[in-house]
Amino acid sequence: MSDEHSNTGRKPDQIAYSVKESPDGKGYWNRVGAVWNHKDGHGAKLILDSMPVDGRITLRDQRDQRMQDYQDEREAREPVKNTRSRDYGRER
Repeated sequence: MSDEHSNTGRKPDQIAYSVKESPDGKGYWNRVGAVWNHKDGHGAKLILDSMPVDGRITLRDQRDQRMQDYQDEREAREPVKNTRSRDYGRER
């Protein structure tokens, strides 16, 4: 990889998405790249893995992405039913 695309191991500051509307109104978010802020605070580097057909890109903070992944994972899980009785010591 050339220096032009090197990110020195840093995690991206923002994630780039192409957002398509879905019939249920929630939208489908497809990750298309990432953004690294310049250390001097006066710009950023955007690296795209793909280009949306409509040319529209939405940028979200990396923290938001981790929170969204967590919420999506929780929604996908079924509620846990705790039917086990409490243990009061070791089995004998």
